[in-house]
Amino acid sequence: MPETTHQYRGYVFTIRYVAKDPAYTVEFPDIPEIITSGDTLALAFEHACEALDLHLESLLKLGRHLPPKRTKLIVKTA
Repeated sequence: MPETTHQYRGYVFTIRYVAKDPAYTVEFPDIPEIITSGDTLALAFEHACEALDLHLESLLKLGRHLPPKRTKLIVKTA
């Protein structure tokens, strides 16, 4: 199952490809409440950023603390 890892606003998320509809699913290890997907990698990335923005905005409006950023993105070079 191919996957890519990204970071947005300091939160790490993984986009996984599975040969089914929707093809790309998104997982935020530090925020399991966020569930999103997309038919393409670009759309899944866009939905992930939008879902994170909306989730964090909702928490702030409710006066709640933002989730800690526990997962780190590690870039390996050859």
